[in-house]
Amino acid sequence: MKKALVVICLAMASFAVNAQESKVYLGVGVGFATKGGDVDEGYKNGLNLNLVNFGIRFSETFGITANLSSSGHAIEDSDSAIGIGIFSIGPMVSFPVGNNVSWDLKPQYALSMKGVFKGDDVEDLGLEDFEWSGNGFLIGNSLVFGDGGSGFDFSLDFDYLLGSFNEVSGLGFTDDADDKYNSLKIGVGLRYNF
Repeated sequence: MKKALVVICLAMASFAVNAQESKVYLGVGVGFATKGGDVDEGYKNGLNLNLVNFGIRFSETFGITANLSSSGHAIEDSDSAIGIGIFSIGPMVSFPVGNNVSWDLKPQYALSMKGVFKGDDVEDLGLEDFEWSGNGFLIGNSLVFGDGGSGFDFSLDFDYLLGSFNEVSGLGFTDDADDKYNSLKIGVGLRYNF
């Protein structure tokens, strides 16, 4: 019993020596979004906005992240566009790459993916009041420039989304759908470490 107690105390002491404060960051970003899947024909590449980029680090290596982003893709020969919003969450693994540079690998499950049409021609195209709903998987990557201490860091973001819209609603009905959406998103970000 004494040996087990000594082993437990040594393990707790070792953890306490190696443990770091949780690091929380909050960021935003902007970039380019490609179109793909069923949003390939008739749509243009567009703009991606990372509206909320949130992360908690449990150590220098591991943490979790949650993101809220939106991509807009103009409809060709039209004054309208589809906006696709995504809420995703998942683990984060960080690797040092160089002096004050790290790589964050962030595989995430997109819990919610919504697509809506907006613009002057939406009614003429017969797309008013329609909303697509689904989910997907996001392979997130960020090269983070900064020391990781309190204050601002910058990032280059390379994300790939594989998603599927499985429901469409509008004009008083809801129906099943099977529309794929994938997008490569390349951008820059600014985050504040607390």
